[in-house]
Amino acid sequence: MISATDRMKRLVAAIPWIVAQDGASLDEISERFDYPRNLLVDDLREVVFFVGVPPYTPDTLIEVYIDDDVVYISYADWFSRPMKLTGPELLALLTAGETALAFDNQDQAGALARGLLKLRVASGSDQFVDVQVASAEQTALPVIRSAADDRLCVDIEHYSVATNSVTNRRIEPGRFFLAEGNWYVGGYCHLASDDRVFRVDRIRSAVATSHSFSNTAEAVSGDQQSTEMFSLDTAPRATISMPENRRRVLDGLPIDDISEGEGDSLVVTLPVSSSRWLEQLLLRIGPGVAVTESPDVDVELAAAGERLRERYRNAETTVAK
Repeated sequence: MISATDRMKRLVAAIPWIVAQDGASLDEISERFDYPRNLLVDDLREVVFFVGVPPYTPDTLIEVYIDDDVVYISYADWFSRPMKLTGPELLALLTAGETALAFDNQDQAGALARGLLKLRVASGSDQFVDVQVASAEQTALPVIRSAADDRLCVDIEHYSVATNSVTNRRIEPGRFFLAEGNWYVGGYCHLASDDRVFRVDRIRSAVATSHSFSNTAEAVSGDQQSTEMFSLDTAPRATISMPENRRRVLDGLPIDDISEGEGDSLVVTLPVSSSRWLEQLLLRIGPGVAVTESPDVDVELAAAGERLRERYRNAETTVAK
């Protein structure tokens, strides 16, 4: 299943290419952008056709024609005018670009740096934007980023909003991303014996260890984890329906799409690191949760519940002794 976010990315990439080709067949577009034909047609007719600016007159709307399975797109007259950015818009764009550039770890800055330079020249200012994401991240993020480059484990002290508790964990950092102004790190967590994603500003301390992780550690359950690093981009997706009042359980998780369902429910699509991870999430959400779609993930919630109850029984036996 393609998420709404992925569909939008494909659409934004496809539109200028179709215009540059002066028309392209549906099959060619579908193959080039890995865009299922039925979704492509729906988005062209139901989304692109209504893209424009106020007052939404014909000269401010993008025109889309599909003739004999060939797509033609014409930009509105309004889009041919040179773009003029206000001061706040220019600052926001430069800030976002500088933020991404600061944590990109590239030997050569490439297209992003050249684009930022052009923006500065266009603004008439020779001043650079000094970006600081958040004070808590200024120490944790560089440490974790450096350890990830050297493939070293990191000991972190992490605060969880969902449980209102602080835990000490050893993680194998492998993936960084910025979402809604917050940095996240994903990787294997030794405490959970599974892949996890942590919001960096909730990591109170981070210390790189001398322990390397050429291969992902084996889980306590005995199941061998994949030797490939977990990637949010390539991870399988699952769609679940859950009570709206359990929304806080999603805090800190990467979400592809979230919308209102029937009654007081939410429909959530998110990347899944493993079937065990998804089972644990469903158990945390509790009654009223259901998996509506998980094509690449097998979920046995009843078995997961029994494993959890067995863990509690063992814990109670240990305490009694």
